[in-house]
Amino acid sequence: MEVCVALGLLISELSEEPWKGKVITFHQDPRLNVVEGKSLLEKTEFIRKMDWGGSTDFQKVFDRILEAAVENGASEEQMVRKVFVFSDMEFNMASGHYHYDGEEEEEEQRPVEGWETDYEAIQRKFKEKGFSRVPEIVFWNLRDSSATPVKATQSGVALVSGYSKNLVKLFMEEGAIADPVSIMHKAIEGELYQRLVVCD
Repeated sequence: MEVCVALGLLISELSEEPWKGKVITFHQDPRLNVVEGKSLLEKTEFIRKMDWGGSTDFQKVFDRILEAAVENGASEEQMVRKVFVFSDMEFNMASGHYHYDGEEEEEEQRPVEGWETDYEAIQRKFKEKGFSRVPEIVFWNLRDSSATPVKATQSGVALVSGYSKNLVKLFMEEGAIADPVSIMHKAIEGELYQRLVVCD
């Protein structure tokens, strides 16, 4: 939970207007909130006390973003470029199309193809409001898990796990997200990894 709050606050503070200092609640009915507080402690406590429902509806998340963009008269250039989803739950538990009551064997499953359907609907809504592109989404898994909410080849999506600060820097750089596989290749193309030798 602490890492989710810390990373969420960091990305929020680094965002440009009209998105700076704003976060969306992880809830069945997500809301766009302005983070209150002057100190780091006050802002952290504000986020921790936000209404958290244990699941979220990603279509509604993008609806809130689109509503805020239209309300603020945001241009195409001012539209959110990346939506970070930090979670210490299984992502298939986190979607509004699933429920989880604490017993893993009773978890209701939904095929990853469901995200493709959601994403198509999101793209249509953005286009209707005059935005040619939909914000890319980064599913950041902060627990030891192999669950994946989308296919490895799904465009406009990145799948990340762990706590490395280098991962944050990776997504702060300019450039579009191609798909999860491309993000993996980008993450390991650094000079340090090139020094590794595989012995078979």
